[in-house]
Amino acid sequence: MALHPLQGALDRMIEYLSDAQRLHDVIQERLQQTTADRRAQGRPGGGQPGKQHSSLNRAVVVAAVGALEAFNEDLALTAQPLDPQATPPSPWYQIDGKQGMVQTPSPFNLRKLYWTFFRYDPTSDWEWAVEVAPAELGKGSTWRVGTTTYQGADASSFLDAMVKVRHGFAHQDKAQKPPAYAGIVTLTPAGKISIHSHHAKNALSVLLQFAVLTTDGLANQLSIAGRFRWSAKMAAAGWEALLRGTPAGAMVTKTWKNAPQL
Repeated sequence: MALHPLQGALDRMIEYLSDAQRLHDVIQERLQQTTADRRAQGRPGGGQPGKQHSSLNRAVVVAAVGALEAFNEDLALTAQPLDPQATPPSPWYQIDGKQGMVQTPSPFNLRKLYWTFFRYDPTSDWEWAVEVAPAELGKGSTWRVGTTTYQGADASSFLDAMVKVRHGFAHQDKAQKPPAYAGIVTLTPAGKISIHSHHAKNALSVLLQFAVLTTDGLANQLSIAGRFRWSAKMAAAGWEALLRGTPAGAMVTKTWKNAPQL
């Protein structure tokens, strides 16, 4: 079977997500160094990593939301020539540019984009598996020890909170300050945004889960034939760890050419 016509958008996600992943790599290196320094002093390796660590976590989420915007513009532009009906109803509707529909890649705008051009609502295809801390689900430890899954409207709410983290942090936009949402953001007692290390990792993972599931769903909607394939560059970019144990990872293993066990 021929290579899937939408494969290019998935391949380019490697670059779109690279800044967020580099920031995440810095976080992991700093945590490892902090743990080593504490143990060298005869202290336990754990403990609060400091304010710089928290800022880096937020920066990962901000960069990931930028990748979300770039990917959706790319996917829509790649799919548009493949669908004779994918023409905007008026000059106002544009995929990219200054009046692009996903300048703010909220779930509402993403659904509007795909429905306007392709009569496709991706919400029913969204299902994210994310790491959570017990405290986010009720009470208990603030350390992540489990996973939870969001589907449909709940998956959309997760994305909405993630995008609002970007606005609240990058633009200091109080009107769009996110609510606490398990797996992506908590709020301090004073109401300030608090992003932990597992939130940063979840932002990366959900971006890849989103890309896999939305691309597959759009292809099905448009009856586009072909087979997606796993590449060595995806493996080098650390996609296996980010997709392992997720519904999107299971789909990749089952349907993509040359895919690893995820």
